[in-house]
Amino acid sequence: MNREQFERTLLELKARQEDIRPSDVMVFSEPLRSVLNQAVRIGRVSLTDFAKQLEIGREQARQIAEILIARHLLQISGFSNDKEIFYETRLSAMTRPLARPRPDLWKKLDD
Repeated sequence: MNREQFERTLLELKARQEDIRPSDVMVFSEPLRSVLNQAVRIGRVSLTDFAKQLEIGREQARQIAEILIARHLLQISGFSNDKEIFYETRLSAMTRPLARPRPDLWKKLDD
């Protein structure tokens, strides 16, 4: 991942305001889509593997992971230690709030 792709990825992730669900991974651009898809399938990924698969440095990978933690796609695993950080994927984020139906909906249905 070159610098331009990294910046685009950060912008793409920061633009999302709601939680990221595993099904939302498909809308991301490559190579993030492939790496997250694999992490979701396996259920976990280490920071080293995450950085290696994205072909970026550990600090850049950590920046992306922190956004994914804030959006509830990843969480820090209990297996993390001083040498390595492990992330686990969340099967589902909190449900998104439902939109309230329009107040005149029932009237239109009655007609």
